[in-house]
Amino acid sequence: MYKQENKSRFPAIKTFALITLVAALTACSKQDGSTSTSTQSADPQTQSTSPQQRQITDALDRQVSIPSHPQKVIVLSELDLDSTIALGITPVGSTYVRGQSTFQPYLSQQTQQVASVGNFGQPSMETILSLQPDLIIAGSMIDTQLINQLSQIAPTVVTFARGEAWKSSFNRIADVLNQQEKATQVLAAYDQNVQQAKGKLAKLQGQTVSVTRWTANGPVYMFKDSFASQVLADLGLTRPTQQQQAGASHSSPISKERYDQIDADWLIIGSALSSEKQLDTLNQTPEFKRLNAVKNNRYFVVDASMWTGVGGPNAANKAIADVTAHMSRP
Repeated sequence: MYKQENKSRFPAIKTFALITLVAALTACSKQDGSTSTSTQSADPQTQSTSPQQRQITDALDRQVSIPSHPQKVIVLSELDLDSTIALGITPVGSTYVRGQSTFQPYLSQQTQQVASVGNFGQPSMETILSLQPDLIIAGSMIDTQLINQLSQIAPTVVTFARGEAWKSSFNRIADVLNQQEKATQVLAAYDQNVQQAKGKLAKLQGQTVSVTRWTANGPVYMFKDSFASQVLADLGLTRPTQQQQAGASHSSPISKERYDQIDADWLIIGSALSSEKQLDTLNQTPEFKRLNAVKNNRYFVVDASMWTGVGGPNAANKAIADVTAHMSRP
């Protein structure tokens, strides 16, 4: 399963060629006037400095000058990629989703023109340099040495903190991209989607939903502050008593003898496999078949990279679609 915070391991810039390229790009950036800033964040801290740039306070309480209207953005987390696309901006580059060598499957159509800058936590500095970004959005990175290294290429902003609510993070990302009005529209559309879904789920209000991810070592369940839990709470659904630990991460793998910890009125199974393949495997497990949710035919498979990761508006709306498709059936 994916932890919200995963320390990045960027390769060091060791060669003279790369150092020279950093300097060249920095010089070009200054000539173009493209070292700038953003706008109102979750806690608005934006200050205007010039028509070309603004100064913001990022999630690490750093003052950063960024372009008022960035043109070539690189993002280094799933939440940043989801959010920029929701705001109508296609990044020039992004890291892949955690644990996979691809972008989020639910964003497959929107990422066809996005270049890969490597795996999550292991982006290629050389590739980032070659894309000549004017802004780097670094997710929840906390390694100041790496942030400083990236800042030699382009202004680098940390956009969210570990465990922060996805809507708060989204608003800060919108602030960085100078897209606050668009963010208001996106969240209003999400709220409308929630209300429509709650109408379809009226008979299920208050029922418990277990959110799991199946791994090679057994299932894990998401804690109550995770992205998926936030969406379910908006829909009027709750997590079972045994899954109420604080935090946005997940449990340790659950042994077959303790499968009661993943039981609830409904069971959501996050997997990297297709629904058919995952269920073929699980249906051969007696302990799985003894779960109340399974016996009552109240379980379904979803995309683990979305449900058990750190998502934005696109992921939240897709999660609502999954819930209504499976849980509002007669």
